[in-house]
Amino acid sequence: MIAAMLKTAESRERWLFWLVALVVLGAGLGLRDPWPADEPRFALVAKQMVESHQWLFPMRGSELYADKPPLFMWLQAIALTLLGNLRVAFLLPSLLASIGTLWLVRDLGTRLYERSAGAYAAWALLFTFAFTFQARRAQIDPLLVFWVVLSVYGLLRHVLRGPVLRWWYVGWFAAGLGVITKGVGVIALLFLVPAAIAQARGWIGVNAMGWRRPATWLAPVALLLPIALWLAPMLWTVAHSSDPALHAYADNILLRQTARRYADPWHHRQPAWYFVVVIATQWLPAVLAVPWVWRGWRDALRQRDARLAVLLGGVALIVLFFTLSAGKREVYILPALPLFCVALGPWLPRAVERPGARRLAFGLAALMTLLATAAGAMVVFGHPSFEAQLDEASSRAAPTRSAACCWRSQRGASPRCCCSARGGA
Repeated sequence: MIAAMLKTAESRERWLFWLVALVVLGAGLGLRDPWPADEPRFALVAKQMVESHQWLFPMRGSELYADKPPLFMWLQAIALTLLGNLRVAFLLPSLLASIGTLWLVRDLGTRLYERSAGAYAAWALLFTFAFTFQARRAQIDPLLVFWVVLSVYGLLRHVLRGPVLRWWYVGWFAAGLGVITKGVGVIALLFLVPAAIAQARGWIGVNAMGWRRPATWLAPVALLLPIALWLAPMLWTVAHSSDPALHAYADNILLRQTARRYADPWHHRQPAWYFVVVIATQWLPAVLAVPWVWRGWRDALRQRDARLAVLLGGVALIVLFFTLSAGKREVYILPALPLFCVALGPWLPRAVERPGARRLAFGLAALMTLLATAAGAMVVFGHPSFEAQLDEASSRAAPTRSAACCWRSQRGASPRCCCSARGGA
């Protein structure tokens, strides 16, 4: 049976990919406690849900926790109920969401282009600093990324490979799940803007969205359904309660943490070019391929290829959306990264054959290895306060604790990865 599964080069590459993904993302599962600042609060909220049997209003001790919608904490609580082990349960939603994101990227790249495009896109995403670092943490962002990518996957299955109404509905429904995860799940719908423009201009590969069909207009209902499943009982309880804490919770989570936080943020203020720096540093090593793929992108756009136009246009709109707000964090644009890798996929096989690209990737891997070795040596032999300084520095420079990867391919062979382990993995 195993021999049959590994019979072809394609099957061997596929099994190797999932084995490496599980090792990279799942190493250490169940071996650590939640780390500050956000992991302990989410884990304790989930633990309190299980113990109190009160899931509608997340509680942190005696206080209502209104910073984020409850879906991520619900999933942690479900995992804790099923497994009974908090060390495993608090990390499991992020791990499963990241594995799901990788599957969506592989499949979307394969369906839009070819199998090798999906494979290269998934390898690129797996070893991109920002994705790997966040996937190994119990944060909301990996789950949000999964919902956004699932939403875009469904929308593009309908728009570029359809019409397929069921995937159209899945796309809108997943966006709704993204809303009750972190409030900004609707950013997936931004991909419909370049799709509509490409359709209006008659670009190759985009299908009519079928706005004249009544069934198409049911899609917003799919968006509102998961939101209503949470919002309706929550608002009904608030409306029938005289507790001022519940009313403050509703105002906080529906207004202060969404519209007010975007329009008038009270922290994380950054300059307009902040995300340019994030992309240049935290989207490594995938972004290093751009100098070798941009000519392919240019030729595809000149040939009016709607697939690339929709992917790059959607990524650009997500970055622009968060750039317009004064409050910025590197994780805000993380949902755009998997779609960026899908756009890279078709041109990566030739890019990694270029000597310049190989030298650059090797240099990055060598640099990361030296930094990790130096940090380890300073922990063992250095000043006693170095660990505290390292923790402080790592919070400001997350990419230095992730992975670096370079690809090598042979004639007709599948992508192979050569990575340096990230610090602490």
